[in-house]
Amino acid sequence: MSRRRLEEALLRSTALESSGESVDEASDDEECGRYAELLVRHRVPLAKDLHSIFSLCFSPGGKQLAVGFGNGAIQIVHVESGGLGATLFSGHRTRQATTSLSFHPVNSNILVGAGADGLVSFYDIKSALNVLTLTEPENEIHALDFSMDSSVFATAGRDRHIRIYDGQTNEILNFLMAPDFLMDDDLTLTSGHTRRIFALRFHPSERHVFVTGGWDNSIKVWDKRMAKEARSLISGPHICGPGIDIWDNHILSGSWVATNALQLWDLRSSSLIQDIPFPAPVLQGEFLYAARFCTEHVVLAGGSGTCSARTINLQTQEVFGEVSLCNKAVQAVDAAPGGQVVAVGGVGGNLHIAELC
Repeated sequence: MSRRRLEEALLRSTALESSGESVDEASDDEECGRYAELLVRHRVPLAKDLHSIFSLCFSPGGKQLAVGFGNGAIQIVHVESGGLGATLFSGHRTRQATTSLSFHPVNSNILVGAGADGLVSFYDIKSALNVLTLTEPENEIHALDFSMDSSVFATAGRDRHIRIYDGQTNEILNFLMAPDFLMDDDLTLTSGHTRRIFALRFHPSERHVFVTGGWDNSIKVWDKRMAKEARSLISGPHICGPGIDIWDNHILSGSWVATNALQLWDLRSSSLIQDIPFPAPVLQGEFLYAARFCTEHVVLAGGSGTCSARTINLQTQEVFGEVSLCNKAVQAVDAAPGGQVVAVGGVGGNLHIAELC
């Protein structure tokens, strides 16, 4: 029954997609120097803010923003007006945080939320119905993402395993098992993670490639066609939230460390391209939870050190904008398609929607 409801929702969303949401794009020359500041357009008061914001995700057209909370609630916000849309789940004191949100890449009327209670929930936004729920017993899911062609989606979290699901049947296609310490599994550089995973991102243009990161001070690059081991390893980043993103052959990482928290890596060689300055007082440190590309040359990152999110030009290393949560940690950031509109949320702070100008 639930699968049929999901199929019906996907069919309905096809009609919605036909109306289209356009995204303006600029040439590289225009984009390199066109942004000079970051202006907050909306401070959105949300009644659920006491439970903190744990996840943010813009729709493929950038007109809607999904917000996930510590009590499992999921709220849709209209980006242009800052007004509230559908409440997909109102939350409950027995539920845990919605830690990851992802719009279906092809059918933007479908939103998928994953949580620390091990649930993967599919929502039809137009009808505000939960059309399907999957369960990962004894796991806390911290990350979920779709491949660029929506053929698969993957989850990862506390149990360190990576589950790859069929995007059509929602059944597990591959189970990338983490090392079993009780069984004395041999550890290699390309073995699975040794501590919990907090971030997972598919490559935006290579449908087989995705990356993961977590507490074991590493980012692993995977090819979903490989049965067991990672393709390569990046050593160093201490990932404690949605702190990984990909643009072309570059990986952005935001680590929960005092210095050199924001870094740019080469996906092909696993080598460090640059440490990206994230100015912070010595006694506060940087301590980043979240990081996203806005454009090829502009990134957004935030955390608990400065309790703010900042936009930074990779070429000039200039910080040209900041959204402060007033001594409350930033736990989630996202950039809309096109990179001009961004969202920032975190502990006890109202949602901020800002624009690069």
